[in-house]
Amino acid sequence: MDPEAVAVITPQLLVGETILWCDRPRDTSALRWRALVIGVVGISALVMRSLPLDSPLADRAATNSLLLAILFGFLLAEAIVFHSHLARTFYAVTNQRVIIVSGLGEPDVLGVLLDRLNTPQLNLHRRIGFIELRAPADQPFGYRYPIPFTNPSVPPDWAGQAECYYLVGLENSLQVRDVILDAARRLK
Repeated sequence: MDPEAVAVITPQLLVGETILWCDRPRDTSALRWRALVIGVVGISALVMRSLPLDSPLADRAATNSLLLAILFGFLLAEAIVFHSHLARTFYAVTNQRVIIVSGLGEPDVLGVLLDRLNTPQLNLHRRIGFIELRAPADQPFGYRYPIPFTNPSVPPDWAGQAECYYLVGLENSLQVRDVILDAARRLK
């Protein structure tokens, strides 16, 4: 268990609640892919700006490089916000609930009761590097990348989608899933 995560989660515990697992997101493939895309867009903008001015495509390249530079700035800002959310996010599994503490300003604390896994209220899905807790819906399971500039652990309910929580950036998502399922079984 990460000592900093324990220090953040401990004040959020209810009476009789104990921490079974606690950690924070680690370097994720989402961060690596973002860095790769930002690098490709930035290099493309620089290459287009370096074309000789006497080239027949120079005017078009200058316009396209300006658009790529704007896209580069947008992607860079979104990556900074995404990383800031992950840097201030902590996860815990207790004997009663899954706790997510996250937020750019004042941290938001979300607790998902494990009893809800024993009923049809929430389903648990695991993929490499993340866990999804989602209310049953008509749509099949599929990881939806977070909307830009939002918290990757708690997507906004702008589209009226089903209740959903993500535990992203997990190094040991299989072990965490087993801890969650075991704790939910004990509550039956």
